[in-house]
Formats: sequence, structure tokens, C-alpha cells
Amino acid sequence: MERKRFLAVVMTVMMVISMIPSMVFAAAPSGELGGKLKIKGLAAVGVVVSADYAKVTPEEVTDEDFTFSWSRQTGEKELTQVGTEKTYTITQDDLGCRLVLDLTPVDGSGLTGILTAKTLEVAATEEEAKAVEQEAEDTQQTETADGTENAQLEETADGTEEAQLEETADNAEGSQDSENQDVDRTEDVQQNAGNEQEDDSQNTKGQPEETTEGTDDSQMKIYTEDQLQVDENGNVQTDGSEKDQKTYEATATVEDSEDQICDFGTVKSDLEDVEAQYVQITNTGNENLNFQEISPEHFMVQDITEPLSAGESVSVWIQPREGLEPGEYDDMITYRTEEGIEVSFEAKIAVEGEDDSSDDEDLKPSDEPSAEPTETPDDSEAPSAGDNADASLEAQSLDVNTGSLNFSDIEENYTQANETLSVTVTNTGDGTVTLKIPKSDYFEVMNEDGSEAVSGIQIAKGDSLMFMVQPKTGLTKGDYSDTLIFESEEDSEVAVQVTAEVSVKEAEQEQITAVQADPESFSYDDLKEGYDTPEATTITLTNTGNTTVSLMQPYAEYFDIGELSASVLEPGDSAAFTAVPVTGLKVGNYLDSIQIAQTSSEGQEDVLTTIKASATVSEVKKIYKLSVTPEELNFGKAKEGYSEAPEAQKVTVTNEGNTNVTLNAPSGKNFKIGKLSATELAPGESCTFKIRPKEGLKAGSYTESVVIDNKQQISAEVKVQFTVKAARKAKIADPTDNKITGISSDGYTTQSKITFTAVGAGMDNESPGKGDVRYVPYNWKVINTNSWSSAPYTAAFGITKAGTYTLTVTFDRQKYNGSEWKNTGEQDTKQVNFSITQAQTVTATPTPQPNGATAKSAVKTGDTTNITPFVIILAIAAGCIVGVVVYKRRKK
Repeated sequence: MERKRFLAVVMTVMMVISMIPSMVFAAAPSGELGGKLKIKGLAAVGVVVSADYAKVTPEEVTDEDFTFSWSRQTGEKELTQVGTEKTYTITQDDLGCRLVLDLTPVDGSGLTGILTAKTLEVAATEEEAKAVEQEAEDTQQTETADGTENAQLEETADGTEEAQLEETADNAEGSQDSENQDVDRTEDVQQNAGNEQEDDSQNTKGQPEETTEGTDDSQMKIYTEDQLQVDENGNVQTDGSEKDQKTYEATATVEDSEDQICDFGTVKSDLEDVEAQYVQITNTGNENLNFQEISPEHFMVQDITEPLSAGESVSVWIQPREGLEPGEYDDMITYRTEEGIEVSFEAKIAVEGEDDSSDDEDLKPSDEPSAEPTETPDDSEAPSAGDNADASLEAQSLDVNTGSLNFSDIEENYTQANETLSVTVTNTGDGTVTLKIPKSDYFEVMNEDGSEAVSGIQIAKGDSLMFMVQPKTGLTKGDYSDTLIFESEEDSEVAVQVTAEVSVKEAEQEQITAVQADPESFSYDDLKEGYDTPEATTITLTNTGNTTVSLMQPYAEYFDIGELSASVLEPGDSAAFTAVPVTGLKVGNYLDSIQIAQTSSEGQEDVLTTIKASATVSEVKKIYKLSVTPEELNFGKAKEGYSEAPEAQKVTVTNEGNTNVTLNAPSGKNFKIGKLSATELAPGESCTFKIRPKEGLKAGSYTESVVIDNKQQISAEVKVQFTVKAARKAKIADPTDNKITGISSDGYTTQSKITFTAVGAGMDNESPGKGDVRYVPYNWKVINTNSWSSAPYTAAFGITKAGTYTLTVTFDRQKYNGSEWKNTGEQDTKQVNFSITQAQTVTATPTPQPNGATAKSAVKTGDTTNITPFVIILAIAAGCIVGVVVYKRRKK
């Protein structure tokens, strides 16, 4: 290759390399945020969770592009911010709540929009969190299987079922690769798709399915990224015409039922004890719904009388109707709205008859048409409606040995009937009879051995069975009669009946006269001579007998007795009175018997009960005791030379003894003591005085005990404290300490870069106080004047002309006012001389820009690549071009 071509190739390559930074490295992520924001880490106390935007678009975003906001969701909408970093450590306060992460672009990043993600509810341990996550995955898989798998199996009869199942399994396995993914999927389905398909599946549950080929996309709306918006609750909204469109939708959810069926199970014919079940109706549209009244045939349901707002739910009850005949009931309950919306759920119950299982078989429908066609026999061969396998049934007949059972009278509150009567049933027909035992609310029918008689007993032709009958336990006062019908299970017209009668009479009671006192005794043992009237004791009298009593007003010698609240007491009634020691009892012991009596029919006084009352009065001992409130006073701190002493504080002195005291005036050394408001204090009385520090106290800590004494040799004291702090001296910087560093005494050349630093006196004062003074570099000058706006106070320059120069730096004097530094208007200058000599080789140097000078900054592109190597390459390329041009001219 010729030399010219080689040089041309080299220059081209270098020029291309020099252009790479502008073409490649200047690009930075920009545009609207999209994709999926996730949260890494288990939702458990103590775990560190973090933002994961691996699937966020545009790609190549970094931590520096966003601000982070972690919030605790304590309700449906209540959010409390708990962190602003990329990671967050879950605390005990987060237990039971969900964490919400908002990702917002920083200003100037070129990104727009906000992304939001949520965790599951925070668990106490990582094991519990894993269990909750697994449950969410199982629920998601169950919902997927219920909602789509069956339909897919029906639609894939051509042999693709296995492939779809494998795809579903792959999707389920892939959903576990990232934590919290189930929460994101659930929120996306509920918020973005509106639950249309799920609602339809619930509304049509229990109805025949319509099988269609392919997938019905009529209920699915797919929005582009710029149409999706997330509101403050994390719900997805859409722009455009869909945003203002009215939607009427509702869903029904059966409590504690995964199949959405109100299944009441199998019950007896008495439906009064069947508990109601509850169904939650939710308005999933964006408009109010007005429900109509409904009345299902076999079930009672609660009507929704108030309009249901968008997003709200109401819980309604459902219960089987009373009187349902034995059989199985499976109804579809449908609520309808005035807006034309229907929401349905299924209700099931099986009702058994009162008899045993053989009766149930008779009640089950047996005439349903068979799925297979059958041949109809000739009329001559078909049995009649009354025919049975046993032709002898036509001759069935029953008889009893008596038509009535008359029981002796029973007294009320009996524990067991004292009489049992028998009835004998005889088969007087030509064949065996299966006997049906009668049921009664008042009488029990038993076998001869006393065991419970049940239906289904067979009596052979000519045989007899004896049954025992007795009244049931617990019958209240009254007359009872019932007809007991013994009938054939084969033919209900073959029956005999027996009438049973019994009367329950009121039991005669023994007359009991009794009164119970509560309390039965009381005492006052701590009375002191000269006592005030103590609190009275209340005595309650209750008539525990079964006759009415008329009480006399009680009385006592040493106690004042209050009036009875009632004098006539029916059985179970109560009355009350009070008792308290009379005033003025002297030292001694006192005992009274308070009699509770009534006047008999003969005019005699009958004592029903006696209450013991006692009182003890003791001599009073003189007690001297003083107390002060408060017991300690702290007057805080003041600076030395304070102009005013702290405000005086009040002290209260109280006589807590039982004898009068005379107080002496208290005094203090470093504290001024005010005058007592009173010096004579009776028991329970108080007086006050004030205390404050004296003026002019020197720096130091002052603590004293101010004593309040008296002539009775008792005292109380209050501790007082006051601190005087030494005055602070202001730090005044010396301007002689202002200096310029970095200028070399050896001088510079015209190609030298000269760097220097201005150091202000007092700039190292990191904890300034009011009145402190410092000097801050303001500007510098060699040829031109340049200013600093902030630290560091360093600059660099170069001079291309030889000579002797002077560098001058001006310093501003600043004073601290207690909150910030302020210029005082005074300045100080420092100068330093230096020399410039001519360099042997002169090269072009860029115009110097002092550090911190008020020059315009280069435009930022977001590229942090060091461009110095590329500048060098570009310079080499330019040098090569110049060399080629010179070489060609010399050749010519």
C-alpha cells in the first residue's frame, strides 16, 4: 500500500474514533415509564425489600433516574409514608398491612409517569410469608383452573388438551420465579379488566353452558400503554372515550364457599333451626345500581332496598322457607336491577321426612323418564296404581284393643310421668303389614321393653304388637289430647287410631315465710372520738319464701336506721334501708341487734331475721405532720450577668395531722423567700409562699433546702436548684490570618497553569456563636477581576506574556447573628507578586476560566464519559493532516 493511502486510512480511522462519544455515549433513557414494577423480598417483619425494575421500560434506567416512596397501606385508601430509599426494612408496625412502592422520575431525567407496586400483607416471620405467598399462588391457580381450564378441555377435543395443560403448568411454574408476582397479576386482572369474565362465570353458575369454538374476545378490552393511568388507590383507569363510559356490573360472593354455592346440606323437616347464610353483592361498575325486590320459591332472601354505589358491597342473608316438603332443592337466586343487570348464585338444601330412611325413599321421585327409550306394555299387562308386588295388600287390615288412653292427672314440674298405658295393635288382614309409628308433641310411643318405637316394624298376619304410651316430660299446666294413628306404610288408608289424654295440674306448695338480709352483719371498728358521721351501710332484704310479707320499720339503740324502701314484699321482691352509728358516741364498744319483723294475723310480732351491728370508738392520738407541694423546684439556667431573675414559683404547705400547728417563716441563702400567707394551720388547712433566685449570682450551680418548721418541732422542706452559666466570648478572627497559598516563588512561564487558594481567617469555625467574626474570600484580580460564589475558593489561570504580576484577593468580613453569617461591609485584601518568563516553545493554550467564576457551564448531555482521550486522538489526527499537507508541498 502506498504511503499516501496508508496515511489517509489512518486519519479516517482516528476521525471516526473521535466522533464516537457524540454518537454513542450521549444517549440517555427518556420517554414515558411502562412495563412492570416489582418488589423483591418476602413480605415479613425484618426482611429488606427493594425495587426491581428489570421489566420497566424504557430499558437501561438506573437508581439515579428515580425517587422512591414506600408507604404503609392501613385501609382501603389510607397510606402512610415510611421510607424514601430504594430498599426498605419491614418493621413490626407494618405487620398485617400491605406496602406500596411509588417510583417517580427525578426532575430533568427525560422520563415521565409514575409506577406503583404492592406487596402481600406483611407476616410476622418469613415462614408465614412464604405460606401466604403459596396460598396466593394456589388461589390464583384455582381461579385460573375454574375460569379457563374446563372451557379449554371442552374446546380441545381434537387432541390439543395435553399441550394446553402443559402450557398452563409452565405458566404457573414461571409465575413463581419472582416474589410478589401473584399480587401484581391479581391486581392487574381486577383493576384493568374489570372482572368481566369472572362476573359472567358467577352469574351463569348453575345454568347450562354454551360451548363455542375459539376464544370470545368480546368481553376483553386491550389498552395501549399511553391509555393506561393509575389513580391514587392503585386502580387502573383509561384515557379516551372509555374513561367516561358508564358501566353497570355486579358480582356475588358466597361467604366461606369456594364454589359460590349456599349449601344448607341435609336437614329434617323442621327448618326453624337452620341458620341463615350470607352472600356479598359488590357493585363492580362505575354507576349506582338500584335493585328490585325478589321472592324465590323455596328460599327467603334479603332485599337490597338502598342504591349500591360504585365499588361498594352489601351482605344479604338467605334462608330456606319454612314448610318445605321432603326432597332436594337446587335453585338459582337472581338479583335484578332497574338498570338491567342480573347477579346470581346457587342455593341448595335437602329436606328429610320425619320418619326413617324407608320414608325418604317413598318421597324421592321415581317416575322421571329414563334416558333410554323403553317399550310400553299392553294395558292388560300394566299394573294399576294401587298394585304392589304383594297381591295380598288389598286385604290389609289393622285393629287396636282400645280407642282411648286416659292418664291420671300430673302435678306441674314433674320430672317423669308416673303412669304408662299400653295399646295393642293386631294385624287382622291377610298379609304382612309394615307399621308406621305415630308422632306426637305430648306423648311418647315406646316398645314393650321401654325402648323407642320406630317405623318399619312388620306384623305378620294375625300377630299383635304391644306399645307403651306415656306423657312427655316438661308439659306445663293445662289439658293435653292427641290422636295417635298407627297406619300401614304400604297403604295409608289402612290405619287405626287411639286418643290419648292427660291433664297437668298446678302443684300445691307449702307456705314458706322467709326473709334474707344482705349483709347479715356489719361493723364500724375505726371510729375516733369526735368522729364525723361515716358513710352509711345499706342492707338489702329479700323475700325468699313463697308468701307475701309485711315488714315493720326496724330500729336500733346506737345506730340511725333509714326508712324501708318498701314494706310489702311479694315472693322474690327486695327492699333496702340504711344504718349508720349515731353521732357523739364516746370511747367504747357498742353492739346492736337489728330485728326484721312482721305483724302476724293474730297481731303478734314475728321476727324474720336479725342483723348484727357493732361500733368501736377509740381515743384520738395527736398527730403532727406537714407536707409541701411541690417538693422540688428547678429554676433552670441563666447566663452570668442576667438582667432579671427567673420568675418566682409558689409552694403550698398543708397540715396533714389532726392538731393545729404554728409555722415559722422560712429563709434561704441564695434564694429570696416570700411571706407565708398564714402561720396558724388547723388540720387539713394550707398556706402558700413564693421562692425565686437572687439577682447577680455568679457562674455556678446553686442547690438549697428551704425548711418550714414550727413550734411543735416538726418540719417540711422543699429543694430548690438554679444554675448560672458563664458568658460565652465571641471568636473574632484576625485579618492578618487571611492568606493566599499555592503561588510559587520560583515563577512561571508563559505555558504554565497557575493555581492558587484563598484562605479566610475564621473559616474553620464550624460551631459559631452569636458575635463570632470570620473572613470569606470574595474576589481575586491579576489583570481582570473574578468573583467566587461558594467554596472551594481556588482558581487557576495562565498568562502568555512575560513580566511581573500581582495577585490581589479581597476578603469580606462576616459576623454571626445567631442563625447565619452576615456581611458587615468591611473588607480586607492580601497580595502576592509572581513573575512570568517566556517559554522556549509557544503552543496555543485555552482561555483560562477561574474555578467558581461566573462563566456559563457546558451543556450537559447525560454522558459521563471522560472525553480527554478522544481530544488527544483528534489532535493527533489534525497533526497528521498538517504533516501530509507539508510533505506534499515539499515534494512539489
